[in-house]
Amino acid sequence: MSSKPPNKRNIRKTLLRRFEGQFDLKRLDYSRRSKPARDMAKITGVIFAGGIYIAGFGVAYYSWTQQYIDTAIFNNFSFIFMIPATVVGAFAFLLSSNRREFPIREDIRAHITAAEGAKGTLWRYEPLLKQLTLKKINVEELIKASRQGKLVKMAPEDICAALQALHQSLANNNTLTHAETLEAIENNFTRPAEAA
Repeated sequence: MSSKPPNKRNIRKTLLRRFEGQFDLKRLDYSRRSKPARDMAKITGVIFAGGIYIAGFGVAYYSWTQQYIDTAIFNNFSFIFMIPATVVGAFAFLLSSNRREFPIREDIRAHITAAEGAKGTLWRYEPLLKQLTLKKINVEELIKASRQGKLVKMAPEDICAALQALHQSLANNNTLTHAETLEAIENNFTRPAEAA
């Protein structure tokens, strides 16, 4: 009897099912979940900036109508009040954005903690993760943190981007041409986490 090499398609399907069973991809779609929060934060920033500008302009206009200041100073004040309005608006946007995104980030951290467990999970996909090109994400750090059980301490948006890219690669039949990569991932699930 000849031993057949494992079917690449079956390994891919098995890995994809395992991945989708471990990670809730809708819950880990950080950009989609945080978009409404960012939009509301922008509105908050505009409201605060507008309020500050209207208050400053109102004081300058009242002073001009009462002839406490002349037209040239009134025109200068009209432009000068844009600076504090912009600073306050930007600060209000950042504060509101952080406050609105905090529950989303905590929910993602809770899901990652549950999915990773004590032995880690993401590091097991290391052969494929190293093939991905992820902007501004240190794949080596993600893998190391997963092996050490500290993945939850990484930025949630980086983890989500890596997981989304990993899922896309597993689901796409054309990106993985080497059966060795799939077999290496499968082998990582049979061996315990290594010390980093």
